[in-house]
Amino acid sequence: MNKLIEWWARNTVAANLAMVGILVAGFFGFGAMEREMDPQVRFPGLQIAVSWPGAAPQEVEEQIVARIEESVSDLDNIEWVRSTSAEGLGEVYILAEQTVDFSRFMNDVKIRVDSISSFPRDIEPPQVQQWVNREEFIRVAVHGDLGERELKRLAEELRREAANLSAISVVELFGTRREEVSIEVSELAMRRYGLSFQEVADAIRASSLNQSAGTVRTQVGTYQLKVRSQADTEQEFANIIVRQSADGGTIRVGDVAKVVDGFEDSEILATLNGEPAVLIQVMTTETMDIVTASESIRAWIAERRSTLPAGAKLTLWTDNAEDFNSRLNTIGSSALQGLVLVLLILLLTLRPKVAFWVAVGIATAYAGAFVLLPSVGVSLNMLSTFAFLLVLGIVVDDAIVVGKVFTRNPTTAAVASVPQCWARSWWPNR
Repeated sequence: MNKLIEWWARNTVAANLAMVGILVAGFFGFGAMEREMDPQVRFPGLQIAVSWPGAAPQEVEEQIVARIEESVSDLDNIEWVRSTSAEGLGEVYILAEQTVDFSRFMNDVKIRVDSISSFPRDIEPPQVQQWVNREEFIRVAVHGDLGERELKRLAEELRREAANLSAISVVELFGTRREEVSIEVSELAMRRYGLSFQEVADAIRASSLNQSAGTVRTQVGTYQLKVRSQADTEQEFANIIVRQSADGGTIRVGDVAKVVDGFEDSEILATLNGEPAVLIQVMTTETMDIVTASESIRAWIAERRSTLPAGAKLTLWTDNAEDFNSRLNTIGSSALQGLVLVLLILLLTLRPKVAFWVAVGIATAYAGAFVLLPSVGVSLNMLSTFAFLLVLGIVVDDAIVVGKVFTRNPTTAAVASVPQCWARSWWPNR
């Protein structure tokens, strides 16, 4: 190793070309690095979520969660299994070992869950997905003197627009309730018409559906048959026929029940300046540039405000890109101050040329790091920028020490620190 470094110190042209090449490549490497708040990590873990509307937590635990845990209990490479049961929802979390083939492990879990035949009939299909540490970094509030339904529809429209902006792909809403059509059956009305609750439920289940009915082949072509009678509004549910008599009389859902087109019963309250609000959350992804995303969102907000409906407002609530830019500015100013201080100290103690090339060595060392970091998946984030701040002090101290050693024995200095070896090429006689 010493001979290799000494060779670079004695070959002036090669050393200078390498230095210029590293500086240029480091400049482009810095521009190519991803910029994000926190590094994205994919854990070898799965989340299994099952929705069972109206079920109590104990029922969810006994009939859903316990059966899922039992079905995956004998799988290999499982570190731990945890679960939560709530009203209408059960979730099971599985963490696998780091060395596992995750694609194969995920397929095994899906097969086990899909093969459970003792689930209740009225549950929704289980959802199996991998853990992703996706976090919010921009929050935009849609607020104003609007009704809940109108505000939600506007927020959905704005969410789709934001997802199509440059450098943005994942956008979610917070502070909204899911729309729900509730049917409140009257016991008195059912007795008057001689109906049972089961008849009303069966009529709604049979009439409100979209279903394919096969195909019909004719001489002129093939036609697909579909049944499209999925009720969606209050009026459509109220018009569902429960019973039809021989003389042409009909009993509809609206005759025996009160149909309410509203929202699910959940405790969600989001306000801004006393006005109802829905939050648009821009989430981090594995490949993104939060600076570009922030600029894109700000430009979109400024342009979109003039086209909002009367009474609606669009406000930028939080933008974590400001913290990121502040950290980069701190690094840049610290690096500049460090170079200036090194130059001043070395100018007072060493020759001017030595002081200059020691400072250049500091910049070259960082440029060399920026050449390699994008290829190994390192991004500019709040953790890596903090590491740059720590290393900056180490590099500056090393530069001062190597500069002092250089004035006494340039060959020893070249061996002691690779980033400073270019200074030796300028004084072959020293």
